[in-house]
Amino acid sequence: MLTIALVPSVALLLVGVALAGYLIYDAVTGRDYTNRIRGSEAPSIPFLASLQQERQATLSLLAGQSNQRAVLAAVRPKTDENAAKTIQYLKDSFADYDDTPPSVLKNITTFFGLYQQLPQNRQAIDGGQMQINQAFVYYNKMIDQFTDGVAGLAQNARGAQNAFDRLTAIPLFTAADEMQRSDALAAAGLAAGGLSNDDFRTYVGQVGAYHAQLDASAPKLIPEVKAKYDELLASQPWQTVNQVETTFLRGDLSKLPVPQDQWRTAARQVGSALMGIFILQSSNASQAAINDADSTFTESLIAGVVAVLFAVFVVFVAVRLSNRLIGRLHRLREDTLDAAEVRLPELVARVQAGEPVDLEEGGHFLDHGTDEIGQVADAFNKAQQTAIAAAIEEAKTKEGTKTVFLNIAHRSQVIVHRQLKVLDQAERKQEDPEQLDTLFQLDHLSTRARRNAENLIILGGGQPGRQWRNPVGLAELVRGASAETEDFARVKTAVLPQIAIRGPVVGDLVHLLAELIDNATAFSPPQSRVEIRGNVVGKGVVIEVEDQGLGLEPDQTEEINTMLADPPDFGIMALSDEPRLGLFVVARLAARHGIQVHLRESAYGGTRAIVLVRTDLLAPLAETEPEQPITPPKPELVPNPVEPETMANDEVAPLKRPVRRPARHRTEPPAPPAPVMAPAAVTPPPAAAPPVTVPPPAPDRSPSTVSTSTLSQVPLSPATQPPSGPTPVPVGSVSEPVSQPTQAQPVAAVRPPAPPARSSRPARPSAQQPVWPPQEPRAAATPESRPQQPRRPEAPGRPPLPQRRRQQNLVPQLREDKPAQEREEVRLDSPEVARSRLSAFQQGTRRARDEEFSENDDRYGERE
Repeated sequence: MLTIALVPSVALLLVGVALAGYLIYDAVTGRDYTNRIRGSEAPSIPFLASLQQERQATLSLLAGQSNQRAVLAAVRPKTDENAAKTIQYLKDSFADYDDTPPSVLKNITTFFGLYQQLPQNRQAIDGGQMQINQAFVYYNKMIDQFTDGVAGLAQNARGAQNAFDRLTAIPLFTAADEMQRSDALAAAGLAAGGLSNDDFRTYVGQVGAYHAQLDASAPKLIPEVKAKYDELLASQPWQTVNQVETTFLRGDLSKLPVPQDQWRTAARQVGSALMGIFILQSSNASQAAINDADSTFTESLIAGVVAVLFAVFVVFVAVRLSNRLIGRLHRLREDTLDAAEVRLPELVARVQAGEPVDLEEGGHFLDHGTDEIGQVADAFNKAQQTAIAAAIEEAKTKEGTKTVFLNIAHRSQVIVHRQLKVLDQAERKQEDPEQLDTLFQLDHLSTRARRNAENLIILGGGQPGRQWRNPVGLAELVRGASAETEDFARVKTAVLPQIAIRGPVVGDLVHLLAELIDNATAFSPPQSRVEIRGNVVGKGVVIEVEDQGLGLEPDQTEEINTMLADPPDFGIMALSDEPRLGLFVVARLAARHGIQVHLRESAYGGTRAIVLVRTDLLAPLAETEPEQPITPPKPELVPNPVEPETMANDEVAPLKRPVRRPARHRTEPPAPPAPVMAPAAVTPPPAAAPPVTVPPPAPDRSPSTVSTSTLSQVPLSPATQPPSGPTPVPVGSVSEPVSQPTQAQPVAAVRPPAPPARSSRPARPSAQQPVWPPQEPRAAATPESRPQQPRRPEAPGRPPLPQRRRQQNLVPQLREDKPAQEREEVRLDSPEVARSRLSAFQQGTRRARDEEFSENDDRYGERE
């Protein structure tokens, strides 16, 4: 109400103040403009007078009067002094002002350029290198800039009368200059003995022009100036100048009607009188403009004060009349804000929490009578009631959608679990490598489908079904996450800290790392590597996933880091242009357990994801019992013919087959390794001695140490002994761990039945020796000559693992012996590749034999 009353008053006040302000501003600017014009006369008139005098003396000098050098020597310093003052005033008063006409600025710039040429032209004049006409034109150009500038200032004057008065004064200035020009030509012609045809025509034009302009301007002059002009026409100098002009116009330059000194004095007096008439006319016009500006300023100030007083009176009346209505509106506003900020949010929170809410409860917040203000309050009540009803419907819809969403996700998860069980059974029954490779691919795709179903459950606010009760080692956890990615072979895992993650966090952390690793492999070149590193820090454990792709833009990285630090509502993510559901799932999982995830640029140009797991989510790694070597009766300790080499500490080679679940990882058992024995004589021992095997020791479940019990299971059959001296054993033929064991354990072996004649042991291959020596052709093995494989103990309640039979599934062509002259192709695998493949093979088979899981478990650790 107060606004309605104040709008007309304020509008009136603004209009009055604006009008008064405009008039005041116009008066001030007009006064300033006029003062600047008047101020320009003080330095400009003396400069023009000295410049005209220098022009006349210059023309006379060029015509042959050498006595004019003394005149030039006296007048040139005076010209330079007046020019400096004029140039400075023009720069300060017109060059930097917005109200200066563009034509005047152009004249000022042209004058500055011409004046800079004055010293050079003076040297040419003194040396006689410039013609009379050239000097005449040069000096006229400088004076013309002032003539055009005065005209431009007059046209831009404030007020029509002021502009008219100034335009009337311009012909006086032009006539005074043209009179001086004609006088200079006449003096030069007299000194040279006559004027050329061009100079004579110019002289005639100048004399006629200034007389015509004076005759035209005389009726328009103000009385005071008209009196001065009439006085000039009646003076003796004017008559003298007219007599000389008449003589020159007749073409008779041999004899002057008056003495030359009298003529020169009269010419100077007439020129000064004409310039004085112009100054008087211009000063009267400037004074009139100043008086007009002062009057406008006073009147505008009075009008502005009156407008302000009137507006204040109107405002006072409006405030008095609307005071009661304003009080009621204030109370309505306070009640409305209380309903909107306190009571209505409470009702909406109850609706979202699932509590029953009556619509009538939220429809009577405001009660302000039955008049217009009361009707407005009733309208607010209806709007709030509608908002509550919409919130109830939205809560119902959201809950139903969430239920359907989770139901679909759980159904998909159940189907994927069943599919994985079927694939696991098929993997156990299948021994064909090609079929196993296809089954492993299907197994991997099913694992990804299970993770997608878990993503849906997480987005729907549910909890995935996979949970662990006991802590799981960090290395096993990272290995499980890597196995869920499609390009698992590109993932390189460095040595991770010996620490475990608490059971309730394991499933979510595996899921989180799997999403990050999947992104790293998907957005990097197929031939590049994805590196995983871990380290213990002050706040917990840091896991880094680094790819070698193209990376992200800095603003995009900052946006993603903001989302990872504070995950928004799923509805907001669904409405965005790039949902990034995988990273959103990472953010939700990280926020659930207080894990920090941060992306930054990698040194390789890709992206590095840094995952910080807090200390309270960690647990010590469970210690395992040390392996106890099993020693048969009367053992003979034989040193290992091939010492294990420590693998590089910065990474672990990837597996050649996806390690989806250690307990169900299907890996064919290795071929029987080469026997470890002392070198035998050329004559083989009796073949009746049966092979003797040593049972395996207790399994070591430490992820960093692999048991060497495989070496104790090698049969020492006489049939397999070499017929000659010791032969280096290939690295790939011995089941040896990748990393150096923590405790050196001797390998127990059985003494051969027939000891050889020589007791020298086989020499260990040096670094210069090839790892894979050429193999000698051998005869095809028969079932009777093959050593019997010892049967490994199986986990209770599970079917036995399939046993490999050497050369059982070979095609007939491969069963035939090779010609004696052919040599087997030498393998080109490097020692590191051989060690990595053998290590992966051993670890997978050992976990399959030793780990025992429940029926539905498909991860490391125990399920709840």
